Amino acid sequence: MANLLILLLLTLVLTAPCCCDGGIKINKKIANEFVRRQKRSYPYHERYYEMFKSPMEMKHEQCENYAPCDYYSEIIGFQAAYALTFGRT
Repeated sequence: MANLLILLLLTLVLTAPCCCDGGIKINKKIANEFVRRQKRSYPYHERYYEMFKSPMEMKHEQCENYAPCDYYSEIIGFQAAYALTFGRT
């Protein structure tokens, strides 16, 4: 029990300067090795993909808006339903 108390007091004495001094000082270069910031995203890059849809996505929307194509896409699949309804374009 006495050994535990001595160990606790020793730990308290050694950690007190770190807590009272405002924390441990670490070099900025060393700190950056441990903490990596998330890279910034480019808003123009994201807006480009929001404004312009891929041709396949446009075909999906066209098929969803037309009831017979939407019905057939659930049964035989999108590509076959689109080819059956709108041709092979």
